[in-house]
Amino acid sequence: MEKYKFLDLKVSSHTDSRASHEYNEALSKRRAEAVRSSLRDKGISESRVSLEWHGEEKLVNDCPDGVDCSEDDHQLNRRSELSLSIILKDGALIPEDLLEDDLCNEVDLINKIREDIEIPIIYFDFDKSFLRLKHKMELERLILLLNSNNIKLNLEGHTDIRGSEDYNKALSERRAEVVLKYLVDRNIEKNRVSYEWFGKSRPVVDCDTQDCSPEMHQLNRRTEIKIK
Repeated sequence: MEKYKFLDLKVSSHTDSRASHEYNEALSKRRAEAVRSSLRDKGISESRVSLEWHGEEKLVNDCPDGVDCSEDDHQLNRRSELSLSIILKDGALIPEDLLEDDLCNEVDLINKIREDIEIPIIYFDFDKSFLRLKHKMELERLILLLNSNNIKLNLEGHTDIRGSEDYNKALSERRAEVVLKYLVDRNIEKNRVSYEWFGKSRPVVDCDTQDCSPEMHQLNRRTEIKIK
């Protein structure tokens, strides 16, 4: 926002389902205001930041009142979603920043998007294919991007080198599928997401020719998300 003065921000804040509707609406308003206040302290004019607050009305999962959910699931609902938009005032020209000569076609534009956004890598525990809370939160940010851009993704599942080839291929498939399921459950169209799995054939750290630490093995247990 400091670099591109034509960008405005919308803050949409939420709560989990615990407590009353009235309390949660007021709490989500305070959360939205806290984001705007923090940006103001960093020099961003309040006029560039619009606020919405929805209380518990827009949960990201099935955790309404009366449903026994884990703390991790409740955490996903306690959030402020930030969306940038280009605001051109009456009579304004398209900023030169958006008219770079090298952005001649859709492929160039996608490459530019790939450079400018942070696509998460989803890591897994040994021999597991469940999503950690940290990565669910990263996927929620990715979902915001997907909801505002007509881009498609390819998921690539991987394992570390331990275990047989056949076992690891099946495990890497489950790791790709669990990310796909999370996105589809959050209303991302299935035809926008393809997936592949490679077992242990594409490590980022070569543990065949060296003794690897647990942290090095961890880098290989992953699902990579790529813009198509």
